[in-house]
Amino acid sequence: MNKSLPPYLLLFMAAGTLTGTLLALQSYYWGAFFSFFLLSMLFLRKSSLYVWLASFFVFLSALLISDFHESTRHSILSSKKSIPMLTIDSIPEIDGSSLRGFGKLDGERIVFRYRIPSVDELEPAKALIPGHICRVKGELTEPFRNSNPNMFNYKRYLYERDIHWILKVDAFEGCRESRDEWKYTLIRWRSAGLNYIETEFPPETVGMTQALVFGETGRISEEMMNAYRSLGIVHLLAISGLHVGLISGMVYVILLRTGVTRETSLWILIMFLIFYMVITGGAPPVVRASAMLIILIIFRKLPFTIGTLDSLSIVFISLLFWNPYSIFDIGFQLSFTVSYCLVLSSSAILSDASSYLTQLFKVTAVAQLSSLPIMIIHFYEFSIIGFLTNLLFVPVFSLIVLPMALITFLKELIVPAGMEWMNGVYSLIVSGIEALTSLFAAFPLTTLVLGKPHYSIVICYIFLVLAVFKGMEKGAWRLRSFILCSFVLLHAVWVQFNPFGEVTFIDVGQGDSTLIDLPYNLGTYLIDTGGMVEFPMEDWERKAKPFSIDEDVILPFLKSKGITTIDKLLLTHGDLDHVGGAAGLVDKMKIKEIFITPGSGDKKEMKEIIALAEKKEVSVKQVHAPYAWKVKDVIFHILMPLDKEYEGNNDSLVVYSEMGGMKWLFTGDLEEEGEKEFAATYELRADVLKVGHHGSATSTSGIFLEEVKPSLGVISAGRDNRFGHPHPEVVKRLKEKGIMIHTTADHGALTYRFLGKRGTFSAQHP
Repeated sequence: MNKSLPPYLLLFMAAGTLTGTLLALQSYYWGAFFSFFLLSMLFLRKSSLYVWLASFFVFLSALLISDFHESTRHSILSSKKSIPMLTIDSIPEIDGSSLRGFGKLDGERIVFRYRIPSVDELEPAKALIPGHICRVKGELTEPFRNSNPNMFNYKRYLYERDIHWILKVDAFEGCRESRDEWKYTLIRWRSAGLNYIETEFPPETVGMTQALVFGETGRISEEMMNAYRSLGIVHLLAISGLHVGLISGMVYVILLRTGVTRETSLWILIMFLIFYMVITGGAPPVVRASAMLIILIIFRKLPFTIGTLDSLSIVFISLLFWNPYSIFDIGFQLSFTVSYCLVLSSSAILSDASSYLTQLFKVTAVAQLSSLPIMIIHFYEFSIIGFLTNLLFVPVFSLIVLPMALITFLKELIVPAGMEWMNGVYSLIVSGIEALTSLFAAFPLTTLVLGKPHYSIVICYIFLVLAVFKGMEKGAWRLRSFILCSFVLLHAVWVQFNPFGEVTFIDVGQGDSTLIDLPYNLGTYLIDTGGMVEFPMEDWERKAKPFSIDEDVILPFLKSKGITTIDKLLLTHGDLDHVGGAAGLVDKMKIKEIFITPGSGDKKEMKEIIALAEKKEVSVKQVHAPYAWKVKDVIFHILMPLDKEYEGNNDSLVVYSEMGGMKWLFTGDLEEEGEKEFAATYELRADVLKVGHHGSATSTSGIFLEEVKPSLGVISAGRDNRFGHPHPEVVKRLKEKGIMIHTTADHGALTYRFLGKRGTFSAQHP
């Protein structure tokens, strides 16, 4: 007779592992929270001494193992060291003329980047595969962390993967095969599979097939990915337990049908699952589901009986011991959180479940609720209609799309020239799914943006979600669900009407963008949007997903602040580095009014913005001095230009206001001529000056500084920009007058947060 483990033993051990890992990796806030949570559960359940000791043992083990990982996570390379041979150990990605991938130098993993110089070099670049050892010329640079608050921290992301350097390759001088070529066999099979789909499948099905078969979403358009995210169904494009279960079932049935014994089939299935984990890129959901199934199969031969919860906990503990930094991976967090909640709620899900629809309803509710805190932490929003869209799309993907993707892929491998009708049916299914997704995503208010939450808010969400789950078991879920919904509403109201105001000089590289967010939602104003100068290039050089200042910087930053509406968008003048992101903002978010300087609307860049604004029914107003508007006790003055003739930089909109006990002057690209005109017209002092024209030699004259007498000068400029901004003479002039200098290129974004007449500055150092 098989023995079973004490109830919840492995669950408590998993909680101990989580707590020890977080504390060792200096995530003290969450470590303390889960310590309290673990101790509370041990006391409430009156756990035996055996459970206490086991939990403490794994806690201590996780603490020591994670601390060891942290202490050994350092680099043996340096920027001054000559570049040895580069070993490519991942599938290189080519996007236009850009090539990037992961490799190793002297055994240390790095990221490498290469700009393909000509179309003739494109095919040799495509020939690079995992296992190639290449002689290269280049330099090592350290990755930058996020230079704007709440944004993706690329440096931290790489550090968690034990990567400390980026290799900027100037030239590949020759490559050869690795002597250990066998190590890269499975990765090469993955590469070959992706390439096969790319070349042999209908174009409209390539992205979906690569995602569902190999877990690769790079070929799905950004527009479609955003649509899936807004509907809360992007997880359907990631290989998960659903995929693993379906594929494992197919393999097992095929083996049995072909005469293989049950025992042999199970061992073959274990080998297949290991193969599948590697071939799909080792994503956390795949590893979790595959490892759980392997453990359940193996334990059939052991004298212990374990359930799904125990199997899940063993995998969780093992993965954190193997790589403690997995805990910071979003896929890892979502996969295990949702899985734990589904398993622990299984009795409530299955009780009184008279139909498949009832179970689907409960499973969807548990999955959506359990992922809510994580979605808010990482994405600052959640899908309002996610529950309904999951009810619709999960069965469609489970019963139709995923099986068709797998069957079509296998058909192409086995009978590439036959059964063409299947490709046609599959194409219709994919096109229909994408059309339906786009239709739902076009609905207004599909997502609720809440901004980056404080830790205390997230903890409240966790307890409320757990209360709802507990209520499902006792039949008291309605009241608790109402309390949770009320809390979400209160959170949304707080975000919109909190008493703090902020002024942020956003780091947009070589450009300008300043956000003014007044307290109590009295007004949200954006002065300029930044932008990038586009140089002429051939079609083959263009990226499928080029960097966009509005989509990659401004919109995510606004979302992190819980901002969904701009009351006034002020475009100081028509240069691309000030208005390049405006069209994207007008297209993707609500803007009530746009101010432009008179005459600037005739510029090519501005015409596109104005045309789009008219289409979106956004008011566009030409303003010049004297012009002002008042919001409670805050007055905004337009001090320049003084006439309606547009001559460029010197006709920039110049804005003055007093907020948070300080006087602010925003000068756009005003140069010396405009500054002299300003000084001759106004007698005005400012505490904070947004230095004109990125600190160029033609701005920030002595006369102007003598008139304004700022205590802080903010220069918005790009890192290593080709113009040499800020000019040394300007920096010298500011220092000679005792003016503090903040340059976004060196110090990142600058934020002034105020309450009433008092506030504090904070910088986001890159």
